[in-house]
Amino acid sequence: MRKRLNALLSVIALLITVCGGSAAGAYTAGSYDVAVEGFGGEMKVTVTFSADKLESIEIGEHKETPNIGSNAIEQLPGKIVEFQSLAVDSITGATVTSKAIKKAVEDALVAAGGDVEAWKTAAIVTGPKEAIEETADVIVIGGGGAGLSAAVSAAENGASVILIEKTGALGGNTVRAGGPFNAADPARQAALPAASEAAMASVYALAEVEAKSPEHQAVMDQLKADLAAYEAGDKTYLFDSVALHALQTYAGGDYIGKFDLIQKLTGEALATTEWMAGNGVVWKDDISTVPGGLWPRTHVPAGSAGGDYIKAGQAKAESLGVKIILECKGNELIVENGRVVGVKAEKTDGTPVTLKANKAVIIATGGFAANKEMRKQYDPSLNEELGTTNTPAATGDGIFMAQAVGANLVGMEYIQCLPLGDPDTGALNGWMGAIGVEFYYQVNKEGLRFMAEDGRRDTMTQALLKQTDSMSYVITDTNSEGEDGINLWGDNVEDLVAKGRIFRADTIEELAVLISLDPAVLRATHDQFNAYVAAGADADFGRSLFGDPLDTPPFYASPRMPTVHHTMGGIEIDLMGHVLDAEGNIIPGLYAAGEVTGGIHGSNRLGGNALLDIHVFGREAGKNAAAEEAAK
Repeated sequence: MRKRLNALLSVIALLITVCGGSAAGAYTAGSYDVAVEGFGGEMKVTVTFSADKLESIEIGEHKETPNIGSNAIEQLPGKIVEFQSLAVDSITGATVTSKAIKKAVEDALVAAGGDVEAWKTAAIVTGPKEAIEETADVIVIGGGGAGLSAAVSAAENGASVILIEKTGALGGNTVRAGGPFNAADPARQAALPAASEAAMASVYALAEVEAKSPEHQAVMDQLKADLAAYEAGDKTYLFDSVALHALQTYAGGDYIGKFDLIQKLTGEALATTEWMAGNGVVWKDDISTVPGGLWPRTHVPAGSAGGDYIKAGQAKAESLGVKIILECKGNELIVENGRVVGVKAEKTDGTPVTLKANKAVIIATGGFAANKEMRKQYDPSLNEELGTTNTPAATGDGIFMAQAVGANLVGMEYIQCLPLGDPDTGALNGWMGAIGVEFYYQVNKEGLRFMAEDGRRDTMTQALLKQTDSMSYVITDTNSEGEDGINLWGDNVEDLVAKGRIFRADTIEELAVLISLDPAVLRATHDQFNAYVAAGADADFGRSLFGDPLDTPPFYASPRMPTVHHTMGGIEIDLMGHVLDAEGNIIPGLYAAGEVTGGIHGSNRLGGNALLDIHVFGREAGKNAAAEEAAK
């Protein structure tokens, strides 16, 4: 029998479709349609009760971030139904979406006559299940981009593989990235115009510095040869070369990075894009300059930024028979007769897990940017209030495990911040300006530019920290980040505007008013910037990379603040991905790849080199782990 709930609807503003029920039950049975505010905008949820229990939670239309908020949508409703409780843990990395789903259930509970407070405190009956013990040739710890690359590589080289991930979803930091991947790529870069005279001057200068080693001198000589060939031919297209990428990476890290690792990183970049394409990544043909990347060689995938790498990697891994265990945290490496032969882990419910490796273990657990105590230990200057672009799971687990078996750590004091974080969350999404610095400039709260936006990330962050409230606005014109009003990270632009996360106006003066800047000052800054675009040179700050003038309305302003982005230090590895001890010896049976390692990027990482790093060295570690002789 249909119940009349008009009085209740007027109070809680819910649209309820009641399917029947018994007045004697704990709930008024029916399906309750609820609209709540998620991370990306309105989310529609249908919650169905029988007379005595919650039967189902169905998520309808929503705009949550793919591979982040969507993880909560896929996992949380089932847990709430299973335990008949709102005390279940939110999904790591998707806190806002998790809270929205729980709010929808609360609203439906009120409408159905349930006891919300009782649901919030209802005990979650869980506990350790029977211990899990399994064996494979290769065990991979960590399910981000590096871990998936390693797993795929090991499996395609004939190894059986088990991968564990401590959160409820694959992705790590990769899924949160804008997807920039650096590679010198003559075919795609031929479509770009020649660099400015100022930019080319910086290239020639890299070939004339004092050599740090014979290997460094050899690459400088190669750059000179590359430049001579370019000068003798058609100079209307963009110059680039592997030698330039290597030297920019080395110089950009203050010549601290291990040069042999840098040469491998840059020398295998293009081949790695082809390997990834074979594994399902679809690349755009567009090339740009990611902030802090220093040169237009940034590739991006065709879909949802870093999420594309994870979707392709997971599909390929599963097709190769890789076993993936989620909600399983590695705690301790198993060592027998001086060799790493497995890992002791634990499921979220406390179930002990022991995984033995016939051949090798690969650590790919990411860095420690989400561990404020660890950040402070290695860089006391970091403000503990700074947010991070990283997943909350980036807490240094793999570093601790490796340390316990004698691994050497390098460069731990080098922690990179980025001047492009969300003021509320520290995340990298939620702004306009495209993947390339060619599309924008930044102003402070006085409406003035204060740096070269194409500079090093550490230099730009230090410049921003000196501005009023450490706040800036990214100024750009039309949405060049994607189709159908979706930016690079999958955010709906209209929702960003409606929620006041970004601002939009038809004139620069109107935009200035929206963000409380002096219209005359912002207009003067804007006109001066466009004059520098036309001239190809920046007389104020020395910026040398430009695109088209920013003169097509509407115009956008995105508030941005410093955020902790990348930890350059970590486990020391060699060219094959072996983990090394303090004497430089290989620790048998142990490999590492990705942000958990150190020594590649020196004191400062170039933008677009991290996703390159995790795939080049993840692939290398997986291949070599698969080639190990079985442990005796």
